[in-house]
Amino acid sequence: MDQDPSLPVALNAGPRPPPMRQSTSGSDRLSQLFPSRPPSVASVSPLETPSLSRRTSLPSPLAPAVEPSYRIPRAPAPPSFSHEASYTTDPASLQTRSGTKRLLNRLTSLRTSRTKGGSYNRLGDEESGPHTERLYGVEEEDLSGFHGASVPMKHFTHPKKMASAADALAAERHLNEAGYAAEYERLEAQLGAGMTSITEVPFTHTTSHITEETIRGLKRGTSAAPIIDVVAKDAQEEAEKTGGIVAVAEIPVDISDLAGHGNDFDNRASLAPDRGDNNEMSYFFPPDPDMPSWRPYSMGMPFLTVLVVVALALAGLQEFLCQISLKESEHVPDETHKGGLVKFKSAKELSVLQYFTWKYAPVMFFVIYGILWQIVDYEVKRLEPYYQLSKKNGSTAGESLNMDYLTFMSWLVPLRALRHKQYAVIYVSLATLIASSLVPVLQSASVEMFPDEEDRQTDDWKSIRIQPWWSRSVSFCFIVVAILGMVLMYEVRRKSGLLSNPQGIAGVAAMATRSHILADFHGLDTAPLEKIHKQLRHRRYILHKSSLWQGEYIRNAKEKVPDTGSDPRPLMLRLKAGIPYICFLIILAAVLPVFLFVERVQVVTKKLPFFLTALATIVKLLWNTVNGDIRTVEPYHILAQRRAPAKTLTLDYTGVNPLLLPFKALMNRHYIVALVGVGSILTEMLTVCVSSFSVDGKKFIPGQSGNTDGENSMSDRANTDQTFRSFWTSFILSILIICFLVSVGCIVYLYRSHKFMPRQVGTMASVLSFIHQSKMLVNFVDTEKLDSKQMTDHLEKLGKTYALGWFQGRDGDDHCGIDEEPILAPYRYGVDWTKARVQGHTIGTWEHY
Repeated sequence: MDQDPSLPVALNAGPRPPPMRQSTSGSDRLSQLFPSRPPSVASVSPLETPSLSRRTSLPSPLAPAVEPSYRIPRAPAPPSFSHEASYTTDPASLQTRSGTKRLLNRLTSLRTSRTKGGSYNRLGDEESGPHTERLYGVEEEDLSGFHGASVPMKHFTHPKKMASAADALAAERHLNEAGYAAEYERLEAQLGAGMTSITEVPFTHTTSHITEETIRGLKRGTSAAPIIDVVAKDAQEEAEKTGGIVAVAEIPVDISDLAGHGNDFDNRASLAPDRGDNNEMSYFFPPDPDMPSWRPYSMGMPFLTVLVVVALALAGLQEFLCQISLKESEHVPDETHKGGLVKFKSAKELSVLQYFTWKYAPVMFFVIYGILWQIVDYEVKRLEPYYQLSKKNGSTAGESLNMDYLTFMSWLVPLRALRHKQYAVIYVSLATLIASSLVPVLQSASVEMFPDEEDRQTDDWKSIRIQPWWSRSVSFCFIVVAILGMVLMYEVRRKSGLLSNPQGIAGVAAMATRSHILADFHGLDTAPLEKIHKQLRHRRYILHKSSLWQGEYIRNAKEKVPDTGSDPRPLMLRLKAGIPYICFLIILAAVLPVFLFVERVQVVTKKLPFFLTALATIVKLLWNTVNGDIRTVEPYHILAQRRAPAKTLTLDYTGVNPLLLPFKALMNRHYIVALVGVGSILTEMLTVCVSSFSVDGKKFIPGQSGNTDGENSMSDRANTDQTFRSFWTSFILSILIICFLVSVGCIVYLYRSHKFMPRQVGTMASVLSFIHQSKMLVNFVDTEKLDSKQMTDHLEKLGKTYALGWFQGRDGDDHCGIDEEPILAPYRYGVDWTKARVQGHTIGTWEHY
């Protein structure tokens, strides 16, 4: 365009480029907060009406808009005035000198009126005269008395019109945008706040010190291991020296220092850093001089010391009784010699205390002792992942976040713990199995009656003796339990890194708000456990300052991915395991009278006196597995029902004393948990009752007592170690307990065998996958130091309810997990909510064309 020399330079400068600014939407800030989150769309289709929980970002009005795949209808033309305004000038007139002067005069008059108090009438145009007409819709004030002062226009009213539904939705949408903008600011200031203290240090390292043997033995994918170890050592030393967290973005390796091997393609490919899309940042932490070490009372030294002392005392007592029995066994029981521990002609001659002391008390006491070990067992298994995370360099996800001992078969736990070298779990699980399962079985076989059944006479003396081999097996078991207890006391001297009891979902969520650990769980909403393990196995994790952090990146992870299957239910809550177990209980109730009243079958119990006790022990072990599964999944079942109270997030039955579990569950109105807890106690009673069955039950049928003619008879019940009352009490209790277990089992499989979760629970990784995009996370900021009661009070004050299902995450996308109400939809197994719903950022793409 030709420049007019008479015009100012500013007017000859040509069209002014539009000003640009960088987008500062909440989506971009959230992408910075969670690097693995995909960027959301900057604009929302006007066809979409987001819900109250969606935040959208509109394009900047200062930046040129990108032509969308769909066209928005243009706004209506601005209103026109009936009279031509005087400031509407013909562009052609500006090309003349008179037009230029007239424009400059107008600009000068405007500036003078603003700065020097000049009159607006100096324009001398049609609007400068008296206000005979007013602009439509504009209420103007009287300008008399105001000489050049700025006059505010108080009222600018549009023509009144009826508010349409589209206007109401648009207004609601604008309110949603403003609310989410404030929420994003809040999240940005609170979530991940601990990452601001991390120092990123670039490390360089040369390989000149690597020997020829090391270079010659390099293999693809593993050759950088020596260099990685050196860099990690340097980073750890830097963290210890500075006292802060050090981050290493990548491991630079100068392969030119490999003398004579610079042209080896394999070596270069393996030594060069793998620059993938994944976040390969490694974090190194200084030691915590004030690392907390909370642990429950059952893992404390006093409690474990009592268990060890009691085990040694029981071993000594068992051997003491055995020695007395051996000494008395040198004589036949008569008027002067007992011939054993106790002598009698008929068991009914003994007092109730004497009879109970030798018949039921030993097994009952051993069962109670086994329950005490079960308390320790639950706590150690529950807290072992935290002990692994609190180590100096943390641990892999397979040893901590993905570890689940609570829903695993109890007799296989030692093998799993041995594989991961978690010795505390090995010690406590072996001690529990021996004390609660093996000892009662051996004890029931160690007590025998003299003389043998075929040699007994009604009027002869009988005695109770201790069988040496079985008795010393019991003593040996107690010594082993004591040794395991002592080494366990040494193991629990480790620091847990916990300030309080990490109960329930809230305990895990409170530890995940200071770092970017949740970024590792992107895309794992409904993933099974093996997929979670596969994604997390490339990194170590650490518990630092009572918070979970990402640790060192593992470039070549060799940890195998366990095949846990895709079924979200624990094994014992599936029908394929539940139906056989219920059938086993029914069969046991049916065969128990057979072993007692059918003479031909009684040979089994005579040859194997521990057989019935062993069957009862199997029932107990399987029922305890069901009990552990119900304890673990109960909070998730409540959340799946929608509108769960805040205390559900802190609900954790896994560490509750088995004797107190039914009462606590009843107070919370969780009746199935209470019934299963009562069943666990009854299985212990079943072990005690069946341990006394070593007689012919026909002798206790009325009219079948034997010795009706006054002569000695082998069929006389006086020749047994049972009384009429004790036999029928034990028998009826055993049948009733089995029937109760069958009934409760049917209820459990009726109400808990369906699939109401996307995967199995019981691990920290499963919880983190459920909450990694939850909006409720903001409520857990700075709560990692609260105990369970304080956490419950904190959540209840918020007045919110929670659910397991589909919700709109902080990134604007749909996710499956646990979040505060309202949520979009409840979870249904096998139904992907995202595929049945078109989201705003997908409108206009080829999939929805």
